[in-house]
Amino acid sequence: MRRFEIVVRHLLALVAILAGAQAVAVEPTPQRYSAPIEISQPAPFIQLSLPPAAYARAMQPELRDLRVVDANSGRVPFALIAPPAAPAASERLREATLYPLPPRPSDGSAWPSPVEVTVQGDRISVRRQGGRAAEPNAVPAVSPGWLVDLGEMRPGEAAPRRLRLRWSGPAEFATAYALETSDDLRGWRSAAGGQLMALQSASGVLTQPLVVLPDVPGRFLRLVWLDLASAPALTGATALAPAREWAAADAGSALVFAPSAEPAGRTGSDADARRALHFDLGGELPVVDVDLRFAAGTRVAPVRLQGRSRADEPWHELGAGVFYRLERGGAVAESPAIALPVHARFIRVIADERAAALDPAQTQLVIHARLALLVFAASGSPPFRLLAGSPDAPTGALLAATLVPHLEEERSRFGSATIGAFSEDADVTRAAEQDERKARLLPWLLWSVLVVGVAALAALVWRLAQGGAAPPPPPIA
Repeated sequence: MRRFEIVVRHLLALVAILAGAQAVAVEPTPQRYSAPIEISQPAPFIQLSLPPAAYARAMQPELRDLRVVDANSGRVPFALIAPPAAPAASERLREATLYPLPPRPSDGSAWPSPVEVTVQGDRISVRRQGGRAAEPNAVPAVSPGWLVDLGEMRPGEAAPRRLRLRWSGPAEFATAYALETSDDLRGWRSAAGGQLMALQSASGVLTQPLVVLPDVPGRFLRLVWLDLASAPALTGATALAPAREWAAADAGSALVFAPSAEPAGRTGSDADARRALHFDLGGELPVVDVDLRFAAGTRVAPVRLQGRSRADEPWHELGAGVFYRLERGGAVAESPAIALPVHARFIRVIADERAAALDPAQTQLVIHARLALLVFAASGSPPFRLLAGSPDAPTGALLAATLVPHLEEERSRFGSATIGAFSEDADVTRAAEQDERKARLLPWLLWSVLVVGVAALAALVWRLAQGGAAPPPPPIA
């Protein structure tokens, strides 16, 4: 019995030691990556835009493992400042007025306008030809297109950049259009055309209702159908102009990505993977919008968009839309970007089953991302470095108001810097790999000890049971 108690004590002690090994307090893992900070404009406080490479090497959410150090590896105080958030109404909406165009003269003469413009002082009135008040949306039997009045802009007001059309049908269509713009209905200048589409799909209706306007659109637009038979019946239009605060803000950094292979074993029996392009953004980025760009030719791609932050997560539906590239008469028209405010590292673009598969050699993903700004105090001994890549380091950034008193007043006096290429610390990498191996082996070792212990205890119990059994009674003479 004494031996049984001793074995039990030793086994329990060994199990406690192995189980507690995972809970022992250790120093945070050092940062694995380092990049030089190159100061271009010195100042007491230096500001730099974090590149996607910093997001790719950060191992914690919200960039908690970033550090700024000086030439002696001393900590340098810094703060992370999020870029200005998009206002709740990032676009100013204004109803545009539609007038059906009369048939185009067959003799090549000037196309008559359905309306006339009268200027009286600071006021501009639009009336139907002949002096009658203009009646918008009164569609003649055959209308080759529409005259669009964007309305008069006030001084200092941002010009519309897009036009969102509404229609009553048909349920499915795809039609191209040509676009012209004018200030006075007399002189017209050509603008890029585009494609409108409505398509029923298993995931819902895919539509492309946006007309991209030139930088200086003028007040009037002439939208001409290139295939009248497939044109939709328009019921209205809304002009979209950037809100003033949005126009002044940084619209985000444009980043271009080529398709990459989806990690092996992550697609399983996913039928969507066969028609999908997979894009790795390199790090979990704060995406604003997405666009597809095609290298050449005419392409129309109704797609669904999915995203995820890690390769071992399931895909999440993000939205749907239609991207296109049209070549016509030497001009190229491309679809507008689709707003997609999301944090993601991986984006998958799935072509609709009734459309052509996307060619990875001819397709790129373009995103705008609102990357954070880093501000640090120019204290310590230059040169400075940015560190990243610790899975358990505590948050390194200060609050911006703590680092920079009177932040808004000081912003205009910030210096500027850029981040060079990241390099990897070989010693930290080797230590991290060893820790990973130990972490993988420790559960197996713990289970092995438990199995051996259970087996030893079972053997002891069996032996004790055998040794303590009563001997058989002697035979009776």
